[in-house]
Amino acid sequence: MASSTERIGVLHCGEIAERNNWMFREQPVDDVGIDAHMELIESSGKPKQLLALQIKSGASWFKEKKDDYIIFRKINERQYNYWTMNSLPCILVLYNPDDEMCIWQKLTTETIERTNDGKGKGFFVKVPLTQIFLNALSNEKLFSFTNLPEHITNYNFLLSQKKFMQIIQDGGEIKLHSTEWINKSSGRGDTELIVDDGKSIEKYSYPYWFPFTLYTEVFPRLFPWADFSADEDFFEENDEFFWHEYHCYYDKEDDEWIPVGDTFEEYRRKLNPMRSIDHSGEVAEYMMVLSLNELGRSFLNVDKFVSQNRPYTDTRPKGE
Repeated sequence: MASSTERIGVLHCGEIAERNNWMFREQPVDDVGIDAHMELIESSGKPKQLLALQIKSGASWFKEKKDDYIIFRKINERQYNYWTMNSLPCILVLYNPDDEMCIWQKLTTETIERTNDGKGKGFFVKVPLTQIFLNALSNEKLFSFTNLPEHITNYNFLLSQKKFMQIIQDGGEIKLHSTEWINKSSGRGDTELIVDDGKSIEKYSYPYWFPFTLYTEVFPRLFPWADFSADEDFFEENDEFFWHEYHCYYDKEDDEWIPVGDTFEEYRRKLNPMRSIDHSGEVAEYMMVLSLNELGRSFLNVDKFVSQNRPYTDTRPKGE
C-alpha cells in the first residue's frame, strides 16, 4: 500500500497532466517502480506520446543538491535494466509537497550513471532543477523522447494495461466505477478502476474528462481489451425498482408485488450490460465488471510469445 506522501505525489502529477491535456493512468504498484502512464492524444485522435512514470514524493528526495541538479539515488541493477529496456519511454518525477517543486528526468542509459566513476554497483540520476513537470519546454522534450510508428504506439498502449489484463486472467476482479455529469457538454465526471488481485483492493483514478462523448462510448476506448457487464449487486435495488414499475402490480392487502410480465431474472437479462443509475437527472453512475475480450486474450498470448528469448531459433536448420 502506498504511503500518503507517495499518494500525494501521484495525485499531484495527475492534476498537472490533466491541465496540460495529457491522459494520466495510475498503475498497480510493483517492486520495480512504475507508478503511472501518461499519454497525449492529438485532436485528430492519433496518439502522440505514451510514457511510463516513476514518481517520488517528499522533501527527502531533494536533500542532495549539486550545481543545478538534484541527485536521485537508490537505483538497483534490476530497476536500471527495467527502465532502460522498457518498451515505453520512462521518466522519473520528483515532487516536493513543501514548496510544490516538481521536476523530471528521462531514465535512459545516458542519464542513469553508475556510482564510483562508473565502477560502483549503484546508480544515480541527475534531475535538473530547471526541468519543470510539465511546462511548455518540458512538453516539447517529452514529445521528442521517442517517435515510434503508430502500430508500436498502439501495442505500447495495450502493454501499459497488461497488468490489469493479467489480474483478470489470474482470477482477480476489476470493476470500473464512474459518475458522468449528464446533459453537460464538458464531459466532466469521475472514473476509477477498483482492482482486486486476491490479496488487496486498490483504486486507480483516471482524472480526465470526455467532452461531447457518451461515457458508454468512452469506456471501450479506454479499455479496448475488455468486455463490460453490469455489477449485479450494485444495480440490484435500482433494477428491482423499475421491474416493479413495469412488470408488477402492488397488492395492498397482501403487501407484496405480483409479477404480471417478466420475472425479475428475465427482466435483468434484457437490460443493457453498460447501464447506469440516474441520480435526479444530473449524474449517471456506472459500476461495470471488466472481463477479457478476444483482443485482451490474444494480446496476452502474443505478448507471452514475443517476451520469450528468441522462440524461433529452434526452427533454423542446423549445420553439420
